Amino acid sequence: MRPMFGIVLIVLTLVTGTRAAVADQPPAPEIERFAELILYRLDLGEHVAAWKWRHNRPIEDLEQEARVLDAAAAQAEASGLDFPSARPFLAAQMEASKAVQRSWFAAWKAKGLPATQPDLDLNNVLRPSIARAGDAILSQLVLVRPLLDVPDQRDHLLSILGTAARQRGLAPEALSEIARSAGKVAYAAQGSLLDRIIARKQLRVGTTGDYAPFTVRTGEVWSGIDVDLARDLADSLGVELVFVPTTWPTLMQDLKSSKFDIGMGGISKTQERQREAFQTRSYLNDGKAPIVRCGDEQKYDTLDEINRKGVKAIVNPGGTNERFAQARLPNADVTVFPDNTKIFDEIAAGRADVMVTDKIEVQWQAARNPKLCAAMNGAFNLTEKAYVMPQDDALLKAVDAWLDKAEAEGTLKATFDRHLKKAAPPAAGSGDDAARRPRAAPGR
Repeated sequence: MRPMFGIVLIVLTLVTGTRAAVADQPPAPEIERFAELILYRLDLGEHVAAWKWRHNRPIEDLEQEARVLDAAAAQAEASGLDFPSARPFLAAQMEASKAVQRSWFAAWKAKGLPATQPDLDLNNVLRPSIARAGDAILSQLVLVRPLLDVPDQRDHLLSILGTAARQRGLAPEALSEIARSAGKVAYAAQGSLLDRIIARKQLRVGTTGDYAPFTVRTGEVWSGIDVDLARDLADSLGVELVFVPTTWPTLMQDLKSSKFDIGMGGISKTQERQREAFQTRSYLNDGKAPIVRCGDEQKYDTLDEINRKGVKAIVNPGGTNERFAQARLPNADVTVFPDNTKIFDEIAAGRADVMVTDKIEVQWQAARNPKLCAAMNGAFNLTEKAYVMPQDDALLKAVDAWLDKAEAEGTLKATFDRHLKKAAPPAAGSGDDAARRPRAAPGR
């Protein structure tokens, strides 16, 4: 197996001997560094191929490629590059990597996989390495892009990559498309995030998919109140909707990293979030309330009863539920449970006594699980649900205007009613219908 950096050095050495034939002016250091990064990412394809060979996986995975391409294109925009024109450049790198993998598959089919081939894990080692290499390539492209308009420098890049392709047994076109598409990448137009959303014809909505009734992800299928409202928002803007998975602990960091344009899915308004981002007007007034095993309602219907040593409270990580528990339940035995989709099963099974969460979630879970009950009719505090976005005035005004229209036309109420009825128990008259209906709608 060739050392990856060694290959790059060999290629650059070979290219040095051909520079005079390419142009009188030597390649700029930025061009050489750009080529080096591209080739480093390309050579990771050998290890990706080895993992797929060992695990009998196909080279092509279109769903994974689409996710990677969307994430990389978003990172390109965050780096100051134009979202649509960056996609062909990113796609060309992926096609080149697949060409490398096919070449190795053909070699191993004929001779077998060498015993000396390193066994690197795809998910924990290779994909993070590819992501870091991709970020470095985009950062370098920002610097090198003006040089690609200079014929001599563009020819140098084509020569370096063409030589590298031959060294790897690939057709020169396998890498020349990377150089050509790099020269077509434009810098992002100045303007608002809303302008860029309209220009790229795509709204990227970040959501956790683990918080019914707001967002639920089952495989690749998304459902819930905020899923339907996100579709309505995208339609109002005339753009395609793309859901970007995130988590409660990483929600704000993912937003600041431009992985998505707006966060939706039962997100509570907080001062901490307001310092880092914009929050829309509230679309639901809610509050924190306890959910327990049925029969234990009288044991845990006040904060004093919950905040006692020996009470097994449970909470999901990274959001306002955890912060509430830290601030208001210092004496209880609080467990942070990482899987938000199974956390209520812990209470039903007796491994936890109580969870304090948003009242709308208490109502939803209690209606769907006969072992769970709300411990009180009211709430310990007042919370508001809203959407979060980067500090972009134009986008905030557009989303608030859409919320106003959705309220006036009854879209908000109809969406909440449609999903909450799915959770309603067969018997009518819960005695808490007023709390189920959103104010003009308002999160976790």
